[in-house]
Formats: sequence, C-alpha cells, structure tokens
Amino acid sequence: MKLHKKPIIFLLGPTASGKTDWAINWQNQFEALEIISVDSVMVYKECNVGSAKPTDAILKKHPHYLVNHVSLDCIFSVADFYDSAMRLIDDIHRRDKIPLMVGGSMMYFNILKKGISNLPSADPKLRNELEQKIFANGIDSLYADLSRLDPKAAENIDSHDSQRIIRAIEIITSTGMSLNENLSSEQTGELKEKYTLIEFGIFPDERAKLHERIESRQEVLVGDKLLEEIVNIKNIFNISAEHPAMKAINYRQGLQVVEGKLDKSKLFEKSLFATRQFAKRQCTWMRGWENLICFDLHQAEEAAEQLKKQLNLLEIV
Repeated sequence: MKLHKKPIIFLLGPTASGKTDWAINWQNQFEALEIISVDSVMVYKECNVGSAKPTDAILKKHPHYLVNHVSLDCIFSVADFYDSAMRLIDDIHRRDKIPLMVGGSMMYFNILKKGISNLPSADPKLRNELEQKIFANGIDSLYADLSRLDPKAAENIDSHDSQRIIRAIEIITSTGMSLNENLSSEQTGELKEKYTLIEFGIFPDERAKLHERIESRQEVLVGDKLLEEIVNIKNIFNISAEHPAMKAINYRQGLQVVEGKLDKSKLFEKSLFATRQFAKRQCTWMRGWENLICFDLHQAEEAAEQLKKQLNLLEIV
C-alpha cells in the first residue's frame, strides 16, 4: 500500500439486511479484504442456530475473524472485543491487507470508531441493590429509572437487557455524567486519527421490506434446532439466563421455552417482535452515524462500485 493512513472498511446494517452476502461479494471482487465480525453473539462457538451464523462451508471459504472465537464458559466483553479487533486490524495491515468490519452490533462499531473510555469499575453494593430492585419490581422499573436518568442512553438499550441497564445506571450514578459523556471522556484515540475510515451502511428505504426479510429468516432461526442447541448449552455449561449470549434475541425466548416460562407456540411471535424492535434500534443508531454512505437493501452492486471508487482514490485497486 502507498498510504500513510491505512484503510479500514465498515459495513453495518440492521439484522437480516444482507451484510454477510455483501461482505462475501466484496471479498470475491477485492482480494485484499479480510473480514472481521462485529457481532456479540456469533463470537461464541456454541451459538450457531439463533445467531444466524454463516455456515461452516462459508466460513471455510470466507474466514470471519471473531466468529467462533470463544466458548460460553467465559463472557466476551466490549473491552475484549475492542482489544481483539485492534490487534486484528494491526495484523491484517502488516500483511498488506484491508480489514472489512461487518456486523450489526452498533455499540461495538461506535467504540471502534470513537475509542474506548476508561469507565468506572463495577460497584458490587450498587449492583446488588439494582438486582434486588429487578427481583422486587421487575426489569421495567429499572428501565424507567434509566429513562429518567439518561433518556438518550435508554433509547439505545433494550428494555429487557438487565446487564446493560445495570451497567449504564452504575456508570451514570458513579460519575454524575450521562453515558454518552462518559463514553466521550478519557478515550483512546479515534480510529480516524490513525486510519482512513470507509464507512458503508445498508439502510432500508422501506421498513416493510426489511420486516419481510426478518420474518422469512425467523422461520429458520427459531424452532426445534434452536431449542436443541439451548438444551445442549445448558447441559454442557449450566449457563445462567444472565449470560449475555442467553439474553440475546432468539436465545432469550428459546431459553424461556426450555425453562417452561414461555409456551413453544409463542416462540416465533415473541422472537419476531424482539427482532423487529432490535432492527428499529439499529436503524436509529445509523441515522445519527457521521460519514456513513448508505445503500438500500437491493443496492449491493452500486455499493460495490462505490467501494471500488473509494479504493481507487486510495490507489489500492
């Protein structure tokens, strides 16, 4: 490469928007690309069905770093992701290749782009109080507290994600600053300071089209295979419902079925609703994303052509 600032490509989009297909198509056209997954569930080796993980055949032909990266006997944190991704970016550049970051975990992308903060450590006493409040009054009560403390943070956190709600309240109350202010303070350097960022997004012009894709895919993701996977996970790891992977969409609802808390006939409906809400939050992130070049669901070829122009400008292809 002839660049002083080496490139990194982002490809972000809501669930079921076709990110994996686009990434594979780009890799077929531009040999220098190497894919790094930006997904908080595919990172776990045992989460295959409910995460819509690419097949083994696809992963063999088109390796995705940070897919099947760790087992469920550990928790892969945001900080773990940041450290792993930065090491991979450096390694890929050393081999004169280009990192293509692909996924839908918007918080991961945001931390990659803006840097990671030196956030306050966990407060066991406060955490215990918040967990007791959930036990006594339900998660909705704690989410309402977060909404009052920091409405913007609440908009970007699932109302049933107890781990993230607790952590957000912990950070806000211990520092007296909003979550965004905390994330912006004392951060590692922004990615653009060191690299040239090329940022693409798949953004549906018509939400109904995305909903059609979500519903069609959901029929494959939830069913007996998902339930079997969750039973096996429980048998091997004796995993808690509080593990981040088990709080992810599809796994949360599937675990409720396995534990007898949700009727199996409601699994599709509940997981479909949660997935649509998740996609809505992903799109909200994307609307506020600076320098994002967006394309509609069907514009894969146009996006590839734009990427080629960008790489040409950087004298790479």
